[in-house]
Amino acid sequence: MSPSGHRIVLTGGGTGGHIYPALSVAEQLMGDHDVEAILYIGASKHPEERLARECGLDFVGLTVSGLPRSLSPRLLTWPGEMFGAIYKARQILQKFRPTVVLGTGGYASAPPLAAANSLGIPTVVHEPDAHPGLVNRLMGQKAELISLGMQGAAGRMHSKSGRLAFNGNPVRMSFLGERKRDAGCAVLGLRSDLKNVLITGGSQGAKALNDAVAGCLAKLLDIEPHLQVIHQCGDKNLNDLKEQLPPGLAQSPRYHLRPYFDDLSMAYAVSDLAVTRAGAMTVAELAVTGTPAIFVPYPYAAQDHQTHNARYVESQKAARVLPQEGLTAATLYDQIYQLITDDALLNDMRKHMKDLGKPEAARLLADQLKEISSRYVAGHAGKSYSVAK
Repeated sequence: MSPSGHRIVLTGGGTGGHIYPALSVAEQLMGDHDVEAILYIGASKHPEERLARECGLDFVGLTVSGLPRSLSPRLLTWPGEMFGAIYKARQILQKFRPTVVLGTGGYASAPPLAAANSLGIPTVVHEPDAHPGLVNRLMGQKAELISLGMQGAAGRMHSKSGRLAFNGNPVRMSFLGERKRDAGCAVLGLRSDLKNVLITGGSQGAKALNDAVAGCLAKLLDIEPHLQVIHQCGDKNLNDLKEQLPPGLAQSPRYHLRPYFDDLSMAYAVSDLAVTRAGAMTVAELAVTGTPAIFVPYPYAAQDHQTHNARYVESQKAARVLPQEGLTAATLYDQIYQLITDDALLNDMRKHMKDLGKPEAARLLADQLKEISSRYVAGHAGKSYSVAK
């Protein structure tokens, strides 16, 4: 082992809320001369594999899946699969020789964290949501540090060290820094003198949200003063949505329909209001860009964590919550109209949302990883690398 080099394993997967915090920390670590190597461990052929490789990270995949939540034959085979994944993770860690392991949640992070615990390698757990997931609650108990993305999770997470840090959720560098509205409008083909409403159900889109938009788009475009609607609908929903739209509206110069944004940060930069789901990373990205929101939480998320996220932000006066069961064309229109026509309220929400932003989150967590790694390296000074059997 190098006397000072950090060898860092990142793990987390399943959804962007677990993957992007790890990748954002990786952005900070990749330019650090004291970091010898970084390895991402996740589930094979899942989104984290593609995203990690696109970021230039070495990736090793495990065969692992989530704990079945209902009676099924999978309950009989799942324990063997999980123990097999932990065994493989131990082999990977023994070969890579990490000095710290960061887990950002999701079932894919359980085997590497469990393997690190069995080998005496220090672990850090980052919990992105206001309501912690099962893996992070269990693995956090043995962590050297628990990093929190939302303050609301503080009473639900406990580590052996008792050390919690409210870092906020790490976001990608593309969301940080001041964006010029006029320049962003030019890139997206928008008029810079009109207000913009962004509507997105995430990269995959949300049918319930798309249906509501189709039903109220004509009224939205009639609001005075006029506004522009930016709508990310998801690839699989594009044709269905176009069939629902009233004739001619899809071609309106003030309706900008896209199946997917490669970089949603540009859309946030020009938006006066966003209508979105309430995943942890969506909340973090809205916060660092100071974008007021109407949240329509995905009601089937694990432990209903999106509703917990949305209600927390609403409690801070930075957003409104419109539950999916109450989502109709009429209720969506009413919520957008109330906010987009009230400049004082919108500005107040923008300030409160910006106050929730943690633009330094990735750097803070990267520094904490290096500090824990340094203590581990110091404890092995003068020794060949060895781990507990």
